[in-house]
Amino acid sequence: MSLVYRIEAMTIVHKSLKTERFDLEPLNQEDALKLADLGSDPDVVKSLICDWSTAEHRLEIAQYWIEGSQEYGIWGIYDRDNTFGAPERFVGFFAADEPLPNVGQGPEIYYALGKQVWGKGVATEVVKTVVVHLFNDQGVDAIEALVLAGLNPASTRLLEKLGMSLIGRYSLTEYTGDECLPTIGYELWRVETTLPQNAQHALEEAAFKIGQFVAEGVISKNEMLEALVKASFANGLESRVGKETVEGIINEHLEAGMKETGWLHFRMRPDQFIKS
Repeated sequence: MSLVYRIEAMTIVHKSLKTERFDLEPLNQEDALKLADLGSDPDVVKSLICDWSTAEHRLEIAQYWIEGSQEYGIWGIYDRDNTFGAPERFVGFFAADEPLPNVGQGPEIYYALGKQVWGKGVATEVVKTVVVHLFNDQGVDAIEALVLAGLNPASTRLLEKLGMSLIGRYSLTEYTGDECLPTIGYELWRVETTLPQNAQHALEEAAFKIGQFVAEGVISKNEMLEALVKASFANGLESRVGKETVEGIINEHLEAGMKETGWLHFRMRPDQFIKS
């Protein structure tokens, strides 16, 4: 897949924001490599639907997102006080973009954080700050968020804590074209190339996510079973635990993914926001 993006001169200049520990600086195309490097860790972008498997794809995605989020803003998250490494270290991003067709009444928020800041309350801190900015400074009437069902419980808990309401599910079928299939390819690539100690976990995660796509009719279950078995053979897992065990792992997690299809769709309006 090759993302087609178009860079135009933007007249909107978004302001810098501050949280207790971080500086949030608007990103421009000169910052695309920072986003691309963040996407080189499969665990960081596991629930962001795109093909992150090559440096070329990662840079295209970064450029596309920076361009597409100009109306509401896309910010780099920088460690202001040297808490997580070097001063002003880039540790993630937060974006507010136009919602998917027929979904939203306001911008869709999404973010990704490097592993070094996981479990440190960073997402809550950053999301609260930007949501206040969107409501108070930009005057948006609603904010949307989509969480890949069953795959990202931490984000679900965060959105609920902020006061966002679950209003339904959004089908994956909007992504059954060129934007979806490379994600499956990427998951298979992860299984094939992962370290031996991570092989079973990678297989479980890939099978679960692919199960969601199978349920949406994006690709056939039999084709995915065969591909995942081949990937497990390539990384040596099959030789260590046996083909029957590998097939059992794949079937279990494919079936689980098939029961958790689509995205959970959350919405929040200004009067719902919990600021404490």
